[in-house]
Amino acid sequence: MNVLRPVLFAVCAMCLAGPSLAAWEEIERFEDGMRVYVRRDSLQRDGEVGVLEHLVRWPEPQTGDDHPPYRSTVVRAAYHCTQKLERYLGSRAVAGVLGDGDVILEDREEAQVWYRVSDDAMEGKLWRIACPDPVTKPVSPQP
Repeated sequence: MNVLRPVLFAVCAMCLAGPSLAAWEEIERFEDGMRVYVRRDSLQRDGEVGVLEHLVRWPEPQTGDDHPPYRSTVVRAAYHCTQKLERYLGSRAVAGVLGDGDVILEDREEAQVWYRVSDDAMEGKLWRIACPDPVTKPVSPQP
């Protein structure tokens, strides 16, 4: 019976961790060890705009004089599907490697402007996930 208890505890712990790990899908791995993940189930589409969360998993703890170290950053961004634009909505730096643990820093200040998405940048990959079926081809943004 004493052997069974630790085994059951380990199985229960893995079951509880499973859903949070499964929610993040790795989409990019850089040579320095940084990884980028996306949560496809976070996608919210409203007409021509998709909102998506992605996570940056840092290879080393990020430190600063004014905060404890953190291992990942979860970013929310909006993607304009027909004009191929991106807008930052906010982020939170978290102690755990996959967006888990204590929130160390939080930024809720949304960008007021949209930025052009470059196909060969990470934003292009995220735009394609947020906008798998753009309504029309990208057009020039209105002034």
